[in-house]
Amino acid sequence: MKLFLFFKLFLISLAISLAAFALTPNAGLMFLAKAIALGTGLSIVLSLVYPELRGVKQGDVVAVVISNNIPSLFGRVGKAISNARKNNELRVRFDNGEEAVGIVESYSGLFSPPKVRIIYEEKIVE
Repeated sequence: MKLFLFFKLFLISLAISLAAFALTPNAGLMFLAKAIALGTGLSIVLSLVYPELRGVKQGDVVAVVISNNIPSLFGRVGKAISNARKNNELRVRFDNGEEAVGIVESYSGLFSPPKVRIIYEEKIVE
């Protein structure tokens, strides 16, 4: 998740650095190296801070865990149907139509979606 954001920001900063190098008449290779280093650093910082600022929004894919005591590598996947921040309640809808309410435990990682611990689940009665 954040890896895609990092590469997008890195490519934008690289393009700006190369454009500044091309348009500045007295710019040397050291200027280019510093501009690329600055862009890379900003890309890393923004990639780390962005999930904290954004939170979990409606429509985001979330990883659902039942309990903290049971480690799960492959939990259920759901879609957020409300907005939430860390340690707040979030409503989640699963592919089969069932809904659940959980607490946001962590925001998205480098490859993983936000993690939600289920408090209670609403079952469909047929």
